This record gives sequence, structure tokens and C-alpha cells, in this order.
Amino acid sequence: MVRGSLDLNPVLLYPLLATVVSAAFAATVFTRYRLKRRTYLLAWSIALALYAIAGLTEVLGAAAGWDAFLFKVYYFSGGIVLVGVLALGTIFLLAPRAGGAAMVVLALLAALGLIGVFGADLQTGLLQTRQVPSLNTIAPERSLFNVVAIAMAATINIVGTIVLIGGALWSAYALWRRGLPASRLLANLLIAAGAFIVAGASSLTRLGIYELFYVGQAIGAIVMFGGFLTAERAPRPLAQSLPAS
Repeated sequence: MVRGSLDLNPVLLYPLLATVVSAAFAATVFTRYRLKRRTYLLAWSIALALYAIAGLTEVLGAAAGWDAFLFKVYYFSGGIVLVGVLALGTIFLLAPRAGGAAMVVLALLAALGLIGVFGADLQTGLLQTRQVPSLNTIAPERSLFNVVAIAMAATINIVGTIVLIGGALWSAYALWRRGLPASRLLANLLIAAGAFIVAGASSLTRLGIYELFYVGQAIGAIVMFGGFLTAERAPRPLAQSLPAS
């Protein structure tokens, strides 16, 4: 059990590692955005920053205990908008003309999610832990705000996952048909794989397995960042070679 001090327990060490790595990667990707002004880089830098924020809440929760505000920040940043912003970056990379509309839709869904989360009625007894609290902390039967928060989390994550998978498959198809840069395919595969590593590790917490959750967070951040760097190695944007939709 972690006490108030910052001992190197996995419950604290791995979230701290994920936070530091994600923050450093976010700064790196944002620097690339400032140099190249490619919107997908901005989206991905924001996604990494959200990942770092979620990791930081875990560090604080492990070190000093969870409270309602800390859990709501964690749920919104990591549970609602993260996958959506990752998917938005993929849309701007592969189909930039659809990026503006996708951004508006994501902003509306995220706003509803924010209202739902911060109006939610929590099961505060589940916050009495130094591990990541159960997602059942926001139970749907407790209030309409809870229902909205859960619905937005489910909608954004499902649609975002479809976009990430679809982006990887579309990159493979375009590569096969047009001989496009293999780095575009690899980039989307890595980003999708990183997101799935985090999602898979998160699912293990429902079984009471937390060690792999924390390791998965750090590995997921590294894999996603590898995808971001790989996307930058292609000689030209994929979208320029795709047929108009």
C-alpha cells in the first residue's frame, strides 16, 4: 500500500513514468507542429497532453488519495476525450477535408461529456483507494449526469476506435493500390496499437489486475509516439494521393 511519501511502488512509479514520457512526447509533437503547421500534429500533441494529465491524476491519487474532483479530471481526460482526439488526428492525416466537421462533432460530444462528468453523482466509497478507482464510481442509476457521462465516453471511444482501425486499414488499401509510403501504414498501426494497449490494460482493472495497467500505460505512450514520428517520415501526405470523397 502506498503511503503519502513518494516511494517507488509500481502503483506510483508507472503512472509517473507514463506522465513524464507523455508530457515530453506532447512537447516534441507540438514543436513539430509549430515548424510544419500540420493539423494532425496539433491533434496528436493535445492527445498526448491529455494522456499526461490522466497519468498525473493517477500519480496524485496513488500518492495522496483520490477525491471527487481528481477522479472527474481522470475520467474526462483519459476516459472520454483521449481516443477521440487521437482519432481526430488520424482524420486530419488521411482525410483533411473532413477534419473540420469531425472537430465540431467531437467538441460537441466532449462538451456534453464534460457537463455529465462534473455534474455526476459519484459513489465516493469507491474513491477510498490508492489504485485507479473503478469505473463504477460513475454509476448510471445515480443521476442523469452519470448517464450522459457514460454515454459520451462510450460513443467517443467506440467511434474513435473505429476511426483508428479504419485509418490503418485504409492506409493498407491505399498502399496496396497506389504504392504509397509504407510509413503511413506503420504510423496508423502503431497509433492504433498504442491505444489498444492502454485500453486492454485498463480492462484488466475490472479483474483487479493493476500492475499490467500501469505498465501498459507507459508502453502505450511509447508505441503511440513511435507512430507519430513514423507519420512524419513519409515524403508526402497520404491525403494528397487519395481519391476525393
